[in-house]
Amino acid sequence: MNLSHLVLALLAAVSPDTLRLGPGIHPGPLVLTRRTVVLGAPGAVLRGDGQGTVLVVQARGSVVRGLVIENSGRSPDRYDAGVRVAADSVTLEDLTIRNILFGVYVDQARDVVLRRLDISGFPAAREGDRGDGITFYYSRAILAEGNTIARVRDGIYFSYSDSVLVRDNRVSQVRFGLHYMFSHVNRFEHNVFTDNAAGAVIMNSRNVTIADNVFAWNAGVRSYGLVLQTATEPDVRGNTFVGNGIGAFFDNVIRGTFSDNLIAANWLGLQLFANSENTTLTGNAVVGNTFDASGGGGAGTYTLCRTGHGNYWSSARDGYDLDGDGVLDAPHDASSPLAELALNREGLRPLLDSPAARALGWAERTFPVFATAGVIDSCPLARAPRMAALADLPAAPAARRGSTRPQQATSAVLLIGAAVVLGRGRRRSLRTG
Repeated sequence: MNLSHLVLALLAAVSPDTLRLGPGIHPGPLVLTRRTVVLGAPGAVLRGDGQGTVLVVQARGSVVRGLVIENSGRSPDRYDAGVRVAADSVTLEDLTIRNILFGVYVDQARDVVLRRLDISGFPAAREGDRGDGITFYYSRAILAEGNTIARVRDGIYFSYSDSVLVRDNRVSQVRFGLHYMFSHVNRFEHNVFTDNAAGAVIMNSRNVTIADNVFAWNAGVRSYGLVLQTATEPDVRGNTFVGNGIGAFFDNVIRGTFSDNLIAANWLGLQLFANSENTTLTGNAVVGNTFDASGGGGAGTYTLCRTGHGNYWSSARDGYDLDGDGVLDAPHDASSPLAELALNREGLRPLLDSPAARALGWAERTFPVFATAGVIDSCPLARAPRMAALADLPAAPAARRGSTRPQQATSAVLLIGAAVVLGRGRRRSLRTG
């Protein structure tokens, strides 16, 4: 069936608004210029000719469901894609989109639903020659739910797009899982980001809510769970950061909130640049990282204690809670000058993850020598807060690109589960009276 046959099939469909594609190969491209429901039977494939976009939706209210869409062009200037959505109120569901430059390109559209899409790029393409899995360009009121994205440039890319909900997606083997640019009042929740250069990057955006996600095993020389860069009023809560190079990165974060997160078994838990303002980090469990934090700055940058409530630090192992109020009696200096040294001299990293270096770090905290403007938690928690179970934490990839550390042992995660999830991370206390 060629393109003219597809047009005839559309006109001759049982319902004037329904196109049913049976099993087999259906050559594209296909352009929907009137409201249409496209339904693919099991085994139905819409295959492009390697030029341009395979499916273009130009009609408001169209639905496309149950197809394999493959073989787009490779021109980044034309944004060749598996599907281009250029109309409002479009729904794409249960599609496999493969061997494409861009997966789905949503171009100045509203009220679009993208659900249960399985998107993967050209397998042999270099990162610089790939497009993004899903792109939102000047779009609003979008739901992206239950999608799986791999082997593209960025998993989901936002450009001037607001009021987008991204939930229950899995993104792996990409540069940035989510990448926000000049996009505001967005939310992403219950997603899993693993084996990427960065799980999510928020840049030049405000009022982004980041809740209950997993950022795991994004581990390399310069890799991150979450990057907040020139972000205003981000709300980061209830997330899990495990096994990353750097768990969370803060650069020029204004009035941010970072609370009730688990930061565990990362090389560096928190990298805090001194150019942030009025950003609060409380209720977090920082457990078993090589280094917990670096940087910080002076007053007005980061607040780690609010209304007598700070964070739990497994490295504050010598602290006491003599009055039994759940807060250690002495402040905890969370930043490490050794972390600063390792960040600037990457060749030293293997040496700084050693018992001798840990002893030197303890000595530095006891008798400070380096002048660093680090962060201090003035009311560190004596007990680890209860957090969600780690049963659904993805396993570390067999080969982690450029990792500076061996794979985290299963025992490390078990220790985290015992100390944090089960709430047994207790400090020594002495109750009186």
